[in-house]
Amino acid sequence: METLQEIQNQFNAVSEKYDRQRQFLIPCFNDFYGTALTLSEEVSSVKNILDVGAGTGLMSAFFNEKYPDAKITLVDISSAMLKKAEERFDGNENISFLNADFATVDLPENAYDLVVSGLAIHHLPNELKQQLFNKIAKTLKPGGWFINADQVLGETDLAERIYTENWKNHVAQHPDLTEEEKQSAFERIKIDIMAPLKPQLEWLENAGLQNANCYYQYYNFVVFAANK
Repeated sequence: METLQEIQNQFNAVSEKYDRQRQFLIPCFNDFYGTALTLSEEVSSVKNILDVGAGTGLMSAFFNEKYPDAKITLVDISSAMLKKAEERFDGNENISFLNADFATVDLPENAYDLVVSGLAIHHLPNELKQQLFNKIAKTLKPGGWFINADQVLGETDLAERIYTENWKNHVAQHPDLTEEEKQSAFERIKIDIMAPLKPQLEWLENAGLQNANCYYQYYNFVVFAANK
């Protein structure tokens, strides 16, 4: 699949600088990840976490700090990004890594209290998003939660234009990003396959999860979740 290889190449290329850039590329960085962390408190006992599309392990780092005794599995298609994650968690026996396509990887049933994802699922074609949601529903334990911090497509053409212009202006004017980093970010969004929020909430319900809801939104940056 050409797009899949392109995604892998794009993120392998930026793996060294990705964490530094992300806080500048996400206008709502603290609220975005903070909401995902707070939502996880709805799970009565967090012992096993799956990070889907984990990249360099940034999201897992937040959850590892909050739940230091929990076992966390990071799955990502980019070997270079996952290598940075391995360096981040060097010596931490609670952390494991799986270099695989998270869209198609087999997941054990009733295995995780919490499945999280940060800025990853929007790279999948919509059919694969739905397949992944079905697998997440099966791999969650009863009472478990899926929390997705991601980007969505505007529900209308006007909304999408406003979303895109806001983000591009933010990046273009950011003093801590080099011109090369800005252009690289603009290139990466060309391989995004974002879907609107509403159908994704429906897909979660169709997968067998319940209470699918959006808990945070800043233009096209959203945190939505559902529980089993």
